Amino acid sequence: MRNLVATFLTACMGLAMSSAGAQELYPSRAVTVIVPFQAGHGVDLMGRALASEFSKITGQAFPIVNREGAAATIGFAALAAAKPDGYTVAISPNTPLTIAPHVIKNLAYTLDSFVPVCQSFENVMALFVGSASPYKTYQELAAAVKSQAGKFSWASSGVGSVPHLSASAWLATSGLDAVHVPFRGEPQILPQLISNEITFAAASISGMAGKGVRPLAVFAEQRHFAYPDVPTMAELGHAAGVPGLNGMFAPRGTPEAVLASLEKTCAEVTSSEGFRAAALRLNQRVSFLGRKDFDKRLRADFDEKAKLIKQLNIKAE
Repeated sequence: MRNLVATFLTACMGLAMSSAGAQELYPSRAVTVIVPFQAGHGVDLMGRALASEFSKITGQAFPIVNREGAAATIGFAALAAAKPDGYTVAISPNTPLTIAPHVIKNLAYTLDSFVPVCQSFENVMALFVGSASPYKTYQELAAAVKSQAGKFSWASSGVGSVPHLSASAWLATSGLDAVHVPFRGEPQILPQLISNEITFAAASISGMAGKGVRPLAVFAEQRHFAYPDVPTMAELGHAAGVPGLNGMFAPRGTPEAVLASLEKTCAEVTSSEGFRAAALRLNQRVSFLGRKDFDKRLRADFDEKAKLIKQLNIKAE
């Protein structure tokens, strides 16, 4: 009889422990955050600000792991291979999800390999010249490029990047012709632009502001707080372009309760004083979207980028 009672009690304790484990609050340990860019990059700095606020709210560490390379696709290949338990996520722009599939062959993932947890900020692009450039306004630059087709050179952070596509669309629809020079990143563009080796560049405001360059137009519908006197492409009668849509992503198959927790915390983080102060300092625009709306925006951008890349005759490599 005693053995039966002991067995019964042991079974009950096992069920209780199993139930407690199933109801364990998330996160109960550190969450690895993949940032698919090098340390010190604008996205990396914003990712660290986001992760820091997540840690403050949840009480758990959100350490950053930089997995840069191949237009951010290396980091997303790592995320796709991660266990979908909520303890590996990524903070990134839309580039590896809505652009890379159209310009890079044989990716190890698709858009459906991930769940967009939340959008947290927008990285807005602009048209820049060096501070010593003879072109003081957008109109002066456009007139010069038009009068001397193919003479001028311009830079971006790589074929298929958000600034490359934005400027390429502007040039094509404006009937302008200039030679594109792709660079590894914005730090490599700066000295060439400042010395006027490159006539102009399409680049992020976060990466260029205050570094010896002058903005002539912003690829947006509304003016940017860093350059309130600089007109937008929309004001100038051109397509506004889409900013870098930055947010948090998790592997497909991550439990619903975990996704809901991350989404809720993300809403709190993007409203926090710490994150907003970091965004202001880094010239980034805070913009929260939940899972459903972020997913919808990314899928629309995927379709738009496919159409634009085809129109620009950019071939997958």
